[in-house]
Amino acid sequence: MKFVNGVFAVAAMVLALGASVAQAECVKKGAVATSGSAESAKWFALETMVQSVSWGLWPGFLANGKVAGYNIVNEKYSCKPDGGQVTCRGTATFCKQ
Repeated sequence: MKFVNGVFAVAAMVLALGASVAQAECVKKGAVATSGSAESAKWFALETMVQSVSWGLWPGFLANGKVAGYNIVNEKYSCKPDGGQVTCRGTATFCKQ
């Protein structure tokens, strides 16, 4: 019976380590941007988040709006009027594919 319990303990440790490795493949970023419209402020906030993940991703993002090698999940924005502009606070999680 000790052997069986040991096997389950090892399996549980492997699963726990695998979960932490999977979580390490994702990073949450946030940014604030101000522009003439909510749409463009969101884009500038996302651009800043992409840059904070890696400057190497930025040229591709500018070219096609995609972040090569990453999935963007939980992208959220809160936008408010700010004088004649709009300021958006955004967060997103970038996960390696």
